[in-house]
Amino acid sequence: MEFTEELYVGASVEDLGTVVYSLRRRIPVPRLYCIVFFPHRNRLEILSSRELFTAKYQEKNGVIAGVAMGRKEAVELLCYMAEQAAAEGRDMTAPQSWIFPAQKTDGGEEC
Repeated sequence: MEFTEELYVGASVEDLGTVVYSLRRRIPVPRLYCIVFFPHRNRLEILSSRELFTAKYQEKNGVIAGVAMGRKEAVELLCYMAEQAAAEGRDMTAPQSWIFPAQKTDGGEEC
């Protein structure tokens, strides 16, 4: 399981190390919801950790951008991510721009 460089974490997540350890080993965590970016669909989805490890998502190569305890907190965290992206002037139609830092081109300019 991949994670973004800057992982968004909900306020109720108490032991982030254990959460990351469990997710890397595909161990569902009770009440944990993940905000996952799926490049092939170009969108963010909120999934429970149990749902994330089902056969439906196994081959989709999602990248975890945020974790929260409970669906309500996950929705609030996704709203926060969108607000931050808008405040920073990022492209609101491209969710990858919300979660991945701007990449440099060969000329040293940001894309």
